[in-house]
Amino acid sequence: MTFKFARTAIATAASVVALSSQATTINLIDLGGVTGSPAELGFQIAANYWGNLFTNNVTINLGVSFAALGNGIIGSTGSARMDFTVANWESSILTTRSNSMVDQMAMLPSLSPQGGISGLTAGVNGSGNNDNTVTATLNGTQTASQVLYLNTAVVKAVGGTATYAPGSGNRDGNVTFSSNFSFDFNPTNGISAGQMDFIGVAIHEIGHALGFVSGVDFFDYYGGPNGPGANTLGYDLNSTSIFSALDMFRYSAPGQLDFRTGGSPYFSLDGGATAVFGNRLATGRYNGDGDQASHWQDTNGCQVGYGIMDPTFCFAQMGTITGLDLIAFDAMGWNLSADALTYANMTTAQIYAAAVVPEPSAWAMMLAGGLGVAGIARRRRAAAQA
Repeated sequence: MTFKFARTAIATAASVVALSSQATTINLIDLGGVTGSPAELGFQIAANYWGNLFTNNVTINLGVSFAALGNGIIGSTGSARMDFTVANWESSILTTRSNSMVDQMAMLPSLSPQGGISGLTAGVNGSGNNDNTVTATLNGTQTASQVLYLNTAVVKAVGGTATYAPGSGNRDGNVTFSSNFSFDFNPTNGISAGQMDFIGVAIHEIGHALGFVSGVDFFDYYGGPNGPGANTLGYDLNSTSIFSALDMFRYSAPGQLDFRTGGSPYFSLDGGATAVFGNRLATGRYNGDGDQASHWQDTNGCQVGYGIMDPTFCFAQMGTITGLDLIAFDAMGWNLSADALTYANMTTAQIYAAAVVPEPSAWAMMLAGGLGVAGIARRRRAAAQA
């Protein structure tokens, strides 16, 4: 049984709930089957976790639905994205960043011909023409990019103006869970055998809509020799923006941004000199390690791994958010109410308790990592790609 992270097109429906905490508001829009279902509270708690974590004064609109999906698909997420130049993203980061240690440490990449970029494909300039100012070699061909394909949620986080495709309902993402699968909606007594942690998976999926994505997946699908879309794109990769804010911290060596499938990339704040907490990133479903690049690299078995943005969940496994997860969001443009560098692992049981028990200090203690780590029941793995 697997769950997959995928782009979806979902019809517009009525708003179900608006969650607001500190400075970030997350509006959940019921696209079908959520209101009155067990999934409603789970979606609210997951959205509330992110809303309490972020201090950016923005509103994020997410469509949510709970309905039967295809065979073997337990959940899917689609993110709204738009062209946003690397230069504008970098200047916006410098304008809106907080005084957190992550923001002060993070080195923004210098995308120049001497910058050391592997596998970089082309972007477009403001006139819609190929921008060949920045070059890098991809399979022996000179290519270029100065434009990010940035999540609209991240555009908002750094003070930009989001634009949306017609008919999208101005949503920044859509998250769908399959009603065909068995979920545990209350993790406080562990996750039951044969069930998956709904809140943990929801936090993971919403994390994709909030910016934890990689354009390497696009290249993996359309540009790599094993991708099912190879030779079917219909236009040259040099004519489109592909890569994300997260990709601007994707390195394979000091000073070497690496946007290839495969290899050994890692997330770095210091220009590739070190991998934060020794992390590794996934490298591609078709031409890499078998997992979408929009994740941390998978760990064996049912371990916590690098964080909630690990590509797999096991049955009976409780979701855990780590400081590494938070560092990635901090670096790409979100400002946090917690210190990501000292953040203790948080389980979904602790997040559920803080959300349901109306204690004024509960959320503050949780975000500071002060509630302690609960035991996690481990069961045989049911690999799940998100």
